Amino acid sequence: MADHSNSPEPAAREGDGKQQVDYQKEVRDVRLLNISIKGYDKKTGTGFTKEEYYAFRIIAITAVGEGEVSELEAIHAALDDKRTRYEVWRRYTEFELLKNFLTTVYPYIIIPPLPEKAIKGSSGLLSKLTFTGEDTEFLLRRQQGLEIFLVRLSRHPVLNKSYWFHDFLNNPNWKDVVLQSGFSTKADSLMQTLTLQISKNKTESVLHDMKRFSSDLEETFKSLVEIRTKMIETLNSIYKVHNNYGRVYSEWAGIENTLATPLQIASGVMDSYSESIENYMDEECLRYFLPLREYIAYCESLRAVVHSHSLLYHTWDKAEQNRVTRSEAKEAVEREGQAGGGAAPSSRFSMKSISSRLKGGDTSHEGRLAKAVQDLHDAEEAVGVARKELEVFTEKARGDYDRFCAQKTADFRSLLINYVQLQMHVHRKGVTTWEKMKQGFEIM
Repeated sequence: MADHSNSPEPAAREGDGKQQVDYQKEVRDVRLLNISIKGYDKKTGTGFTKEEYYAFRIIAITAVGEGEVSELEAIHAALDDKRTRYEVWRRYTEFELLKNFLTTVYPYIIIPPLPEKAIKGSSGLLSKLTFTGEDTEFLLRRQQGLEIFLVRLSRHPVLNKSYWFHDFLNNPNWKDVVLQSGFSTKADSLMQTLTLQISKNKTESVLHDMKRFSSDLEETFKSLVEIRTKMIETLNSIYKVHNNYGRVYSEWAGIENTLATPLQIASGVMDSYSESIENYMDEECLRYFLPLREYIAYCESLRAVVHSHSLLYHTWDKAEQNRVTRSEAKEAVEREGQAGGGAAPSSRFSMKSISSRLKGGDTSHEGRLAKAVQDLHDAEEAVGVARKELEVFTEKARGDYDRFCAQKTADFRSLLINYVQLQMHVHRKGVTTWEKMKQGFEIM
């Protein structure tokens, strides 16, 4: 990573006689060994309104070299004095800007999603942070989600080399640099064009399998979340009802002599059992619920890739239609010449002579034919460029889709195994609880 102590200039390259921002600039010979978010803090803005917001403390460790980083290497690097350690504070809106930036610059990549921006209450409505202790749980989950987002980026074979991603991890002025680069204008223009093109043309994208998969995946995961929500509500009720057992056993012990001790033991066991649901819910949320929510959000990233592909497809389709129109126009001019008794003049002209006639604004038959030939030539070139862009995008998009599917398979293998292990742990704990109850009753 570069040293950003003196407000860096945006990555740039020469082109068309002026300096252009290189949004796909890569960082060479630098590996991201570890990224973590170590807490958050409430801060006050410097503007007129003195807006309060939460910022998250990012720690990034890098080393010279390329290639994959093993877990053991990361541990050794954390103890190596030669490692480079960066620390920077980022608010949620800056994470949003990074995601939007990467989505625009790398439209063929399935960009990892961010955690929810707002708190969803029991009514399903979203609300802003209130900057009270009630937001602690939500902020901790946001911290976990943001860290997962950064780790996902660091493990992506393309995104982990992005200069702008590395800059995000260590340059306090990163947001200003991005905004000054003109990125916002580029992104707004792209979105307007995409919306306009897709609204005018409903041609099916050749990436229809990705589009269909994203819809099916989202529907499936939402069903799992719905089932999980009902199950948690039911389990919570069942566990809490056991607290009533504890209360009644305690009251019963108060009116007994020989049964008092075992009943008090039973009361304590039931109280402990009813409270254990809280730990279970926290573990289940971390191991099962949050990953499901992440992949539901991933479905939007899949659709974004399909939309970007549709834009290129429509651009190619429009160029092809223009080529056909230009070809028909040229043939019409040629037929006019033949109807007038002249020989086909197109063979008597080179591209150089055609250009010279165009500059003179020749309105004769030969001049119109020259212009028609030039227009067709330009249209064919535009078709070639559009087709090449579409082919390159499709190849890259399918490659990243395959990477995503492999990632998903590995993630859910781990997720489902962890979920089963959690259920086994809970049931073993339940058996232990009832064993204690049994032992207490056996001393009567």
